[in-house]
Amino acid sequence: ILLPAIVLLLLAAVRTRVDTQIHPAQSHIQKDMFVEVGKGISPNFQQVLESLLDKREYLAFAPDTNETRMMIDVVSIKFPILKLVSIVYKDELELETYIRSDAYGTCNDVRNCSNPKIKGAIVFYEQGPQSFDYSIRLNHTWAFSGFPDVTTIMDTNGPFLNDLELGVSSVPTMQYSFSGFLTLQQMVDSFIILIAQQPELNSNAKTVKLPLLGLSDTDFSLKVPWTQFNPTNIRIAPFPTREYTDDQFQAIVKEVMGILYLLGFLYPVSRLISYSVFEKEQKIKEGLYMMGLKDGIFHLSWFITYALQFAISSAIITACTMDNIFKYSDKTLVFAYFFIFGLSAIMLSFFISTFFKRAKTAVAVGTLSFLGAFLPYYTVNDEGVSMILKVLASLLSPTAFALGSINFADYERAHVGLRWSNIWRDSSGVNFSACLLMMILDTLLYCAIGLYFDKVLPKEYGLRYPWNFIFKKDFWRKKKVVNNCSSGFKVKTAGKSSESEGNLLGQDTFNPAIEAISLDMKQQEIDGRCIQIRNLHKVYATKKGDCCAVNKLQLTLYENQILALLVIEGTSGNFLITKEVCGCNGDLNLELPTEVIDKRRS
Repeated sequence: ILLPAIVLLLLAAVRTRVDTQIHPAQSHIQKDMFVEVGKGISPNFQQVLESLLDKREYLAFAPDTNETRMMIDVVSIKFPILKLVSIVYKDELELETYIRSDAYGTCNDVRNCSNPKIKGAIVFYEQGPQSFDYSIRLNHTWAFSGFPDVTTIMDTNGPFLNDLELGVSSVPTMQYSFSGFLTLQQMVDSFIILIAQQPELNSNAKTVKLPLLGLSDTDFSLKVPWTQFNPTNIRIAPFPTREYTDDQFQAIVKEVMGILYLLGFLYPVSRLISYSVFEKEQKIKEGLYMMGLKDGIFHLSWFITYALQFAISSAIITACTMDNIFKYSDKTLVFAYFFIFGLSAIMLSFFISTFFKRAKTAVAVGTLSFLGAFLPYYTVNDEGVSMILKVLASLLSPTAFALGSINFADYERAHVGLRWSNIWRDSSGVNFSACLLMMILDTLLYCAIGLYFDKVLPKEYGLRYPWNFIFKKDFWRKKKVVNNCSSGFKVKTAGKSSESEGNLLGQDTFNPAIEAISLDMKQQEIDGRCIQIRNLHKVYATKKGDCCAVNKLQLTLYENQILALLVIEGTSGNFLITKEVCGCNGDLNLELPTEVIDKRRS
């Protein structure tokens, strides 16, 4: 019980030795935080177009309206290359359909190919004259190797404030500027300002022809060059930040925290596997079954015993770490995290124990198997791994447990803490709620598979069920209590009638399954060195009617074996043991040596 808590206490002691650094609030904007659009790392529009031309990529526009084509014509006055690298789609749906199609980018060797690669897209939803609404969409695969992930930082649908980010991060600013996003935004905004100053240009978008485009007829000419509304300097800078303490402990142990937590549970799991197999090895389990203990009660007793132990252990862990390792997290969530894993560990141990008959072998192999179930964590803990693969890996509860430790490290380092309100948010590509749900699913899954294997796997004692017993009706149908005493009871002699429905073991309902015997026992039957009772039947007449005390008993007594006959105290026991009452029907085969019979007669 205390070992997991001791491991966590050691981690808490290590945490106290890690220095923390206090960063004061930064309310002003430093000079080196500015990024100027069109200068430095931010390319100007001409450079963006030249890059598209060199790489044979295109800038898409949608929808295909007169206003859209007029915009391309107007901007092409200053940037003629735009005509060569622009392509117009009917609407946004057509653009997305093409990008998702197999034909995307398949014809890139010839200019003006019908299947070009799209670097970015400008999609209009409103095109004036009073209101403009548009979006700039970039191909997230544009980044070079080693560049930070643009799919997470440039996600405009995500939260506006990232609670897990401490201090100022220059990465988002660099991505927006380096990708050309700010340059495209500057170009579109400048054009919108021009349209606002030239309302007749928008109203005549259907017939406008510009002399600078080389067209012969001119219905309209610009009064003011559109570049006049292009601001000379546009700069962006991050928002100020609050004061925070940089605790490097969580960042340092983040990658190894899962295995450290797991080591604390290694010994309790090994003991659970050992004790479970030890009961089978020493025949304690079969002895309890012989005394009338039901299978479900036996397994439930083990589960309750260890569930209470893990509950106490989880409570101790929560109390010991509430002011250090999990200072900012919800304490009930911390308890649930460790307790649910404890339940899954119980069921995983039970599942592993079904494969073994010797306790020492089970401990050695089972402990390594439990530890090996953690190894997929190192394959799926990367942010780039899809959530589907992480969920599949979480079918191993130690992996799900280790993935959850990543969320604790991220939220504790940010001084936010994991709470029931934010467990649905991803951090480092991991969703904590998914980890909890997968551990609950693992608990149920291990329990079901363990119970199944406990029935069907070969074992030294007890009955072995067929592999398909769960597909039979008797497994799902509620068992009915048979009343052996009735006025209409009819005695059926052996061999004249049998039930049509088979039970779970594939035997007749009134013919219980016979345990498999060894070759030596079979030889005794051949040699006649055993006592065989077949279909022994006894019915008593009572006031309620005929009452069946012994129903088609099948029994064979072999040499050098002790017979333990468990019967309800009463007439049936006397009938079987002392033979004070004659049987109604059945056979008793005795083959004794002649000299034994003569001695008994004398």
